[in-house]
Amino acid sequence: MLVLCSSVARATDLRERLDSLVALDAAAGASWSILFTDLSSGESLLERNADLLLIPASVTKLWTTAAAFSLLGPDYRMVTKFCSSAPLDGGGTLNGNLQVVVGGDPMFEPKSRKDLGRPALDKIADELHGKGLRKVAGNLDITVNRFDRTCGNGVWEMGDLREGFAPAVDGAGYNSNVCHIEIAPGLSEGDPAIVTINPPFAGIKIYNDVLTASPSNESWIEFHVMPCRDELELSGVMARGDDSQYIWFPIQNPALYFGHALSEALKRKGIEVAGQVVQTRDGGLLANTLLEFSSPELSVIASIVNKESDNYLAEYLLSAIGLQQYGEGNTDAGLRGVQKFARELGIRRDQFSLQDGCGLSRQNIVSARAIVDLLAKMGKGKNADGFEASLSHSGMDGTLSGRLSTEGMLGRVRAKTGTMTHVSALAGYMALDDGRRVAFAILANNFRCSPHYVRNIQDTIVRAVYRAAN
Repeated sequence: MLVLCSSVARATDLRERLDSLVALDAAAGASWSILFTDLSSGESLLERNADLLLIPASVTKLWTTAAAFSLLGPDYRMVTKFCSSAPLDGGGTLNGNLQVVVGGDPMFEPKSRKDLGRPALDKIADELHGKGLRKVAGNLDITVNRFDRTCGNGVWEMGDLREGFAPAVDGAGYNSNVCHIEIAPGLSEGDPAIVTINPPFAGIKIYNDVLTASPSNESWIEFHVMPCRDELELSGVMARGDDSQYIWFPIQNPALYFGHALSEALKRKGIEVAGQVVQTRDGGLLANTLLEFSSPELSVIASIVNKESDNYLAEYLLSAIGLQQYGEGNTDAGLRGVQKFARELGIRRDQFSLQDGCGLSRQNIVSARAIVDLLAKMGKGKNADGFEASLSHSGMDGTLSGRLSTEGMLGRVRAKTGTMTHVSALAGYMALDDGRRVAFAILANNFRCSPHYVRNIQDTIVRAVYRAAN
């Protein structure tokens, strides 16, 4: 049953409207958990099965980012240190290893970073060059302390583990820990397909059994991966003259991937690395610090997580929480930190159970009430403005750029979406005309219709509550 605490007439009209929406034939059999709460009065405006535990998909990121804002702070930055055993000689040579002590920074991307005006690794190379470094006589040593490499998360579905949206996590990351693989027909029939890896230093091994066939054939490719291994098996047929096919492949050793990307950036700047890119776990710091380099502020990272629903960055934030709370940069410690944070907010433990930071796991279960409790507490805390600003704005940006932009709703909703097979969720804040704010959550599971259909139902519910509450 739906309950609306408003005038009797409006309550009846809204209840009938919503009952008809969730009972539509296309959505028949779906499970719903819905709650809308006025943050000023604490009044429940609308609820349906508010205590029902359902899969939240990427709405899970609300828990990760809320905990990060509260436990780490909006100004928190991950720091990477560049160290040596001795000063540079007169010619700019470091006679030993350049030690790179990573601090969990996931923001090393090939594209330009807004605050730097260039890619982060190019900025680092520039600064090291500016300090006189011209040659590293030893190795480029990527030292990973207090971070655990997590790949093939045991609570993610096997099919997801071969996809770029299910990344490994470590003490550093580059290019969202994925590489780009192009598969093109060979020059002649019977030739192996041409496989190109970008970037070429990605360090994956490909077993290519894709053959080039005549133009009359239909192209098809199958690929197989083993969790936690940088190996890819390709089989199939590419018809001569067909367009290339592409794969985003998750890199399973992020620290080494980052190290090779850094080595390339140093070379572009004219800094020679004579040795190899190596990885050290739990190593001591060398005596001289040449450079400290910081990530963007947490508030910037959290905005990407929530607006773009970035799984990669969400899992790195979870590790940062674990490191700060328990001295262990890994998923388990991060989840303990999120659970501790939720308990301190007073959220009932039987209302949520989380297994990752991004929402890929189908073992995550939460109720609409737990989500609204989280949103209500965050909406009244010291990080309210920053947390709310990190969410997508209806009709304006992120995953809500094409939703809730009409009937006076443009920019009125700031929320997080969640989507996976048979799962759709929407949760966040809604601003009313008189300045009141509403926290809400709509979870739908086990539907057989398209996610687009369910999203339309969610948006209709939000609009109806907006009209009734104003």
